[in-house]
Amino acid sequence: MITEPKIRNDTRFLRVTTATKNGLIAVVLLLAAVPANLVAQSSEKKTLSGVWEVKISAGGVPSPLLSIAIFGQDGSFTTTGSTKFSLAPPNQGLGDERGPGYGRWAQTGDREFRLTFYVPLLRGGEVNGYIRVRSTMRLSESGGEFMSHECLAEFLNANWKVLDSDKDDVTGTRLETP
Repeated sequence: MITEPKIRNDTRFLRVTTATKNGLIAVVLLLAAVPANLVAQSSEKKTLSGVWEVKISAGGVPSPLLSIAIFGQDGSFTTTGSTKFSLAPPNQGLGDERGPGYGRWAQTGDREFRLTFYVPLLRGGEVNGYIRVRSTMRLSESGGEFMSHECLAEFLNANWKVLDSDKDDVTGTRLETP
């Protein structure tokens, strides 16, 4: 009779110990996941990776030009916007449409980035020249906006000779994505 209650107490103790251990493991996992999630969110906001609405104020063109840009996590860049547009003199003969822009970006500082991309210029549906854009951008503290503080758009002929250049003001607003 003395051993019977002792076995029951040992079993009860074992159950309480196992439940406490499982509860502690769950708490430890939760505490480990919360900081990891916060780090992932804060680092996501310190990068350009994502989808952006971009507004470009360019010389000689009705402003702002609107486009959508995707900054890939691998440093790739793609942009597209209105395809039909008119170029101001002396570039009006280069094209009446633009194609999508492709390029690369890299982080150069805490919230600073460099971007270079190329856009084909089409005249009558044929590539007749290019725009090369080189920009330095600064990301806002919140990570929801960026602004260029150096943006040079160069107009090139089909042989990649620079014909003209223009300094543009560019701003971007991060769009919500899953």
